[in-house]
Amino acid sequence: MSYNVQDVSSLPNAESYMFNCISALTSYSLISLFFGMSDQHEEELLKKLPSLEGIMTDEIRDLSASQQRYLDIRSGDLNNTSRVIEGKYLDLLAQTELNMNKKQWAIVPILRTKFDHISNRENICLDWLNKQPPRSVLYISFGTTTSFSDREIKDLAMGLEQSKQKFIWVLRDADRGDIFKGEDR
Repeated sequence: MSYNVQDVSSLPNAESYMFNCISALTSYSLISLFFGMSDQHEEELLKKLPSLEGIMTDEIRDLSASQQRYLDIRSGDLNNTSRVIEGKYLDLLAQTELNMNKKQWAIVPILRTKFDHISNRENICLDWLNKQPPRSVLYISFGTTTSFSDREIKDLAMGLEQSKQKFIWVLRDADRGDIFKGEDR
């Protein structure tokens, strides 16, 4: 919340950074959408992406708008990504007017990476993965903001199986069933 750290600009030896938990591609797409930017290099890719229309409530949009005037006090952004994966979009983000003269840091992973509490099932998965040739396994994760119906999960599973491609597919707990009834699917 930029408003909460607005005094940082009066401190000579302090910097503030905004943490972006979404991908650099999504950040870039949102900035492009909100500021009416067009990037010829990415125009075709952006056309292929689902619409961002209706992705946030009016309350969230108003909150975001109320923070805009404080964005200049930040020294830059911390992006939950890797330069290897999204370097192109980190560079595009840095070139936007909103981010001129702001540092763009790719810091990953932010999500928990401790292996102390990995279950036996996860050890089996890692053991299997370590035995595969480099670049031979597809990693599939739709993140925490996407939920699937039973039918969609079944269709995805069938498509993956028919592809004959080795894969690891991450489904979040919310996709396991009705969490209020304690049902798994």
